[in-house]
Amino acid sequence: MPETITASFAGIDPLSAVTHPDPYPYYRELAATRPFFRDERLGLWVAAGPREVAAVLAHPACRVRPPAQPVPPALAGSAAGDLFGRLIRMNDGAAHAPLKALLMPMLAAVDPAVAAQQAGAMARVLDEGEAGRVAMPAASVNRWLFALPVLGVAGVLGLPVARDPGGAVGVAQQVAAFAAAQSPLADADAVRAGADAAQWLGTWLAASLAGMAAADGPLPALQHAAHAAGIAPQAVAANIIGLLVQACEATAALAGNTLLWLGRDPAAGEMPLASVVARVAQYDPPVQNTRRFLAEDAGLCGHALKAGDAVLVLLAAASCSGVADDARAWTFGHGRHACPGDKLAQALAAATVAALCARGAEPAALARAFRYRPSLNARIPHFL
Repeated sequence: MPETITASFAGIDPLSAVTHPDPYPYYRELAATRPFFRDERLGLWVAAGPREVAAVLAHPACRVRPPAQPVPPALAGSAAGDLFGRLIRMNDGAAHAPLKALLMPMLAAVDPAVAAQQAGAMARVLDEGEAGRVAMPAASVNRWLFALPVLGVAGVLGLPVARDPGGAVGVAQQVAAFAAAQSPLADADAVRAGADAAQWLGTWLAASLAGMAAADGPLPALQHAAHAAGIAPQAVAANIIGLLVQACEATAALAGNTLLWLGRDPAAGEMPLASVVARVAQYDPPVQNTRRFLAEDAGLCGHALKAGDAVLVLLAAASCSGVADDARAWTFGHGRHACPGDKLAQALAAATVAALCARGAEPAALARAFRYRPSLNARIPHFL
């Protein structure tokens, strides 16, 4: 790393930046001076400039998983590993294209306004656990950040989460446990909990889908179309659970960072909440980086990379780089694995923030006492 960066940003690197109090000056300098480089200490190539990030995410040799390791070793051989291995967002290749071709239009057809209404309805379900409280404590804010977006997506899909408040909370907790087990920082207890959660979610979803078989809605239509295309029911079920998981940590982070933004900048409270969320998605993004793995030797951004090399793609650096013609919320990705639910995620985050503030959460107070959850890629505040 050049001396200027070392001197200015001692103690920060592309991974520790995720939970640094203010990593954005560091990201901007990387994007400007080292848009693509090899970090020997981390053993990773690093893409920081917007053009370099786009090039990596679009390159056919760059895969979402190491070719020889389709499932994280800690999850292999468990229910969590089986579920993970069927997720189309964690796979490349033609085998997963038919299901992707069905899921993408289904997600695109979800009206963000309807999703926000579902989140509002689920907030009223969760209210039972907060009965009698004048102001919402930080612990409740943390729980709602992880629960409400998940239940909003479940409601949009027609899954039975609105009938039983305790059951709804249980679904959200199991989704969060499975999501947490996928982290490289997960300990043995978290991995075991994730495997149990994957099994629980599979059983719950099978029972839910059986009860919906004759109903109208997106999931019965997806099941019928998948059956006609010869797609295994297990793959369909895994990716429905995957949609709930995608609504978990990343949307919790987006909503939590929006609360921080509102707490730090009183003028932001005068803006439409959707505009604040969109600004946060770009300038304090929930997913700060992602990784790609070389399936073969390739020339990339002027460098010769070898099969097996890994690239850390700094989405947050590209997002805050200041390059006007590349200004966007890179946190939602780019290319064949770009998140198709970006508008949905922003609507759910806004609905979650609105629900919390309506129930007494105070952004200014929350911003005075928080830390970031340990993570190598997601910037998720935990309020104290």
